[in-house]
Amino acid sequence: MAKKEPTVAWQVLLDDAQWEQDAVAPVGETADNSSHQLGGRQWLSRRWLIPAVLVLVTVGVAGGWLLWQRAQTGLAAIAAEIEQAALAESAAQEKRNGFLAQALLDPAAPAEWREGIVLALMEDESAPPVPVVEDVELLDGVRLVHLTISDPDLPLLSRTVRFYREHPSGWLRTAPVPSAWGEGDLWEGDQFVFRFWARDRDAVLAAAPQIEAAYVQMRQNLGLPTLPSRQTIVVLPDDSEITFDFASKELRLPSPQLQNLPIGLDNETALFRAATFYLINDLVQESFDRYSRDHIWIWSNLTESGLRNWLQLTSGAVGIDQGFLLPWLFDDEAQRQGPLPDRVAEACQAVDALGVRVALLACTPDISARSSTSTPALRLSRLTTTYDFDFAEDANLNVTPSGPMWHTETRQEIFATTTVFLYAVDVYGLERFPDLLQALGDYRGWAEAIPAAYGVSAVEFEAGWLAWLATEFDIGR
Repeated sequence: MAKKEPTVAWQVLLDDAQWEQDAVAPVGETADNSSHQLGGRQWLSRRWLIPAVLVLVTVGVAGGWLLWQRAQTGLAAIAAEIEQAALAESAAQEKRNGFLAQALLDPAAPAEWREGIVLALMEDESAPPVPVVEDVELLDGVRLVHLTISDPDLPLLSRTVRFYREHPSGWLRTAPVPSAWGEGDLWEGDQFVFRFWARDRDAVLAAAPQIEAAYVQMRQNLGLPTLPSRQTIVVLPDDSEITFDFASKELRLPSPQLQNLPIGLDNETALFRAATFYLINDLVQESFDRYSRDHIWIWSNLTESGLRNWLQLTSGAVGIDQGFLLPWLFDDEAQRQGPLPDRVAEACQAVDALGVRVALLACTPDISARSSTSTPALRLSRLTTTYDFDFAEDANLNVTPSGPMWHTETRQEIFATTTVFLYAVDVYGLERFPDLLQALGDYRGWAEAIPAAYGVSAVEFEAGWLAWLATEFDIGR
């Protein structure tokens, strides 16, 4: 058998003559040669395929990056333009320029919404806020804009969501677009049914059980029976105020994302506080109707306000430690002069953003804080429990109340009544608290109500209350 010639891989070892001879010599079409040539072609094609793919991928990535960069540049330009539009609103507020404020709003938005925005800007006497655009989304032909807002008069940055529509004159603020909030959803409990939309789903599902638990507990604490039917709370995809719709019997809350909430106050907590504040007002009114004595005598503002404050503190809606708050409330100098402590200022900012009023926080200086020579508020005799009426007959012999229906209470008297309720529950227990409310409706004044509720004299109760204030809060020492 003939010896096989060296392969191409070894031809580098041959001399030049042999190399040329082998190069021009005809090669037989054997099976081995055919297979060798085919494999070589496949190897060459594969060798060039990988670089080609790499080139194509590189070109694609580079092109995609350029497109992304252009898109980001375009979004940055839009964000800058919208931020200027938001700053123009602040300028309109500062200059009290209603025409400018109106011109910055989308003319296609509902007239009622536009009027509300302009009115709010014109009535706001605080320093103009400084908005900064954090993110922009394109939804249903409008831009959903996430803003942070710095207000010189407030201790914390705020965050909110607004909608803007492009107009020939520039970007104009427009009303919230409901479709941007996604599909409707439902949560059902024993006391409440919540209706909401997809963007608020996480917040509602977290807050709803807390709201229901707090509500059930407050009804029990007040001695109120369970309602026969569930109440409906709707978290709407708009920025309107908290309202109760009597036609549908629905409590309607705005989406927390559309409110100017302090950064650090999450949507879940905002919903819990807003709903609980509103429900507390209803519970106080229900207690008033249950325990007061109609037109013969009724609870005073002190009794109602004290009960409301007690519920706000014990439900967790205020979000501030009473061990800090109460001593500050009874500091006459601090109440007259201010400024507010940081914790109080931050709590005030939060409740103001929720659109609720909480007298307990004393968010404004008390210009009527008592002087050192006036009678202290920490006396039961100062805390009126009912209104007094002087009944008189008119010319037609009709009996009408003609006496002083309203008593001008000081802020510290209201806070003192709040601490009476706190002390009563702490010492005599929650289970006996409805007895006190019943006694306040049956009798005029603490002198009769305290013995009826707790079996001790008003003098003994007052001594225990004052000692408790001194021990627990260092008040009245």
